[in-house]
Amino acid sequence: MIMATVTIPETIYTLYALNRLGAIPNMVDPRTSVEGIKDYIEEVHSKFVVCLDPAYPKIEEAVKGTTVEKIIVTSPSDSLPGMKKALYKLFKQEKHDYSSQCLLWKDFIKQGEGTTPKYVPYKENTCCVIVHTGGTTGMPKGVMLTNDNMNASVVQADNSGFYLRREHKWLGVMPPFIAYGIGNGLHLPLSIGMTLILVPAFNPNEYDKLLLKYRPNHIAGVPSHYNSIMKSRRLKKADLSFIISPIVGGDGTQPEFEKKISQFLIEHNCQSTLIKGYGMTEVSAAVCATARREFNKIGSVGIPFTHSIMSVFDPDTGKELPAGEKGEICMVSPNTMLGYYSNQAATDEILRRHEDGLLWVHSGDLGYIDEYGCVFIEGRIKRMIIRYDGFKVFPPLIENVVMQSPLVKSVCAVGTQDKSQSQGQLPVVFFVPNDDIKEDTETIKQSLDKLCKAELPEYALPIDFFPVTALPLTPIGKVDYRQLEKDAKSLLRKPSPSK
Repeated sequence: MIMATVTIPETIYTLYALNRLGAIPNMVDPRTSVEGIKDYIEEVHSKFVVCLDPAYPKIEEAVKGTTVEKIIVTSPSDSLPGMKKALYKLFKQEKHDYSSQCLLWKDFIKQGEGTTPKYVPYKENTCCVIVHTGGTTGMPKGVMLTNDNMNASVVQADNSGFYLRREHKWLGVMPPFIAYGIGNGLHLPLSIGMTLILVPAFNPNEYDKLLLKYRPNHIAGVPSHYNSIMKSRRLKKADLSFIISPIVGGDGTQPEFEKKISQFLIEHNCQSTLIKGYGMTEVSAAVCATARREFNKIGSVGIPFTHSIMSVFDPDTGKELPAGEKGEICMVSPNTMLGYYSNQAATDEILRRHEDGLLWVHSGDLGYIDEYGCVFIEGRIKRMIIRYDGFKVFPPLIENVVMQSPLVKSVCAVGTQDKSQSQGQLPVVFFVPNDDIKEDTETIKQSLDKLCKAELPEYALPIDFFPVTALPLTPIGKVDYRQLEKDAKSLLRKPSPSK
C-alpha cells in the first residue's frame, strides 16, 4: 500500500493497522511529482493508496493504468473536534471531484465496522515498512525495514543515555515518510508510552508557539528548527527548563552553529545542550548520539548505541583504520535494513560482510573516531546536497530529468549555499546546450525549469540554470564538481541583469 501522508492521527492508525494485518506501507512524500508517485506504485504493485486530501489530484493522475484499486483520502480535519472540524472544512478543506476509485476516510472506517480482521502473527526479519532514500548512489531506492529493526532502534535509544519516561511528552515534527520521522519521531515515543504531540507540517513562525503551549520534554528535528527557536521573539525570555532532550539529526551541524544553539538552550534553562545524532535510512535512522554529556563534544555525533558497532575503513583498500584516521564510516547494528526492494546489486554495494564475519553498512560518509570513541563526520565520499531542513537531494535525480530535454547535451547538478538559511544547500544546474539548438539561453532555461517542476519533487527543484560551453574536468577526465560549486557561488553573487 502506498501512503502519501503527513503526521496526523490517521497516519499512525494506518501504520499500525497494516502491521497487524501483515501488509507493508510504502511511504511516499506527498510533494512527489505525478511520475514519481506512479513509479512508487509500480515499484511494489500497490493495490491501495492512502493519501492526504491536498495530494489527491496528483494521486488520481498517478494511479491511471496501475494496479491501484482504491484511493483512501484523509484530511487533517478527520480527527478534529466539532467546531474546529467545521472551521477547517470551511476555510482550508480541499474541494475535489472524487472519482469512483476514491473512498473518504470516514466511509473507509464505516465499511470496516462489524468485521473481524485476520491478524498475521509475528515473524522474524519480515519487512514491515518501505521508506525511500538515495543511499550512496543517488538514485531512489526502497529501504525495507523490519519490526525487529524498528523495535531494536527503540530499545537502543532507551538504553543509551536518553532520559525517556512514560510521563514525558514528545514533539513529533519530522514527517512519517522518512526513517527519522517514522522510527524516531513516531514509533520511539509511542513505544515508551509518551504523549506524542503531532505536527503535520513544520512552520518556523509557529514552532515557538507549539513549544510554549505544549511544553514538550523531547524534541527531535533538523538544524533549521533550532535556528527558528533562536530567532524567536516569543522565546527571547522564555523558560525552557521543560526540555530534557533537544535532539538534532538529518544533517551535520556546523560547530559554530552548535555552540550558539547550546548557549541559547543553557541560557534558557534547558536541561541539556544540543544532542546530536547520526545514522541513515538503511539503519532505521540512528545508530549513535551524544545523549551522555561526557561524550557530547563540539562537532561530534556521539558514541554508538548499546548494540551497535561503528568503525572507519579505508574506502580504497577496505583496511580498518586506527583512532583519529579519516576514512569511510561503517556500522554493524540490529537496526540494519533487510535490503533495497528489488535491487540486490545496490544492496550488495552497501551491505558487505567483512573478514570478521559481520555484516557492515558502508555509509559513504567520510569521518573518524577519536581515542574516546566519539564519532566525527567530516563530509561525503559521494555527492549529496542537504537542504536546510535535512532533506537530501541527489544530483543524479536532477540530472536524469534535465537530460530528458532535447535541448541539452550534458548536465551537472551541484549544491550551493542557501542564503535564506543559516546553513544548508540548494541545487543549481550547469548545462551544455546541444550544438544544433537555435533557441536562446533564456528559452532553454525556462524549458528546463518547466520540465523539472513537472518531474521532480518540490524539495529537489533547482534554483537556477547556468549554460556553459563545456563542463570542467579533472585531470583524469571526470566532471570537476568542486569547480562547479565555486562557479555557482560566484554566479549567484552577481546581480541580475534586470536589476
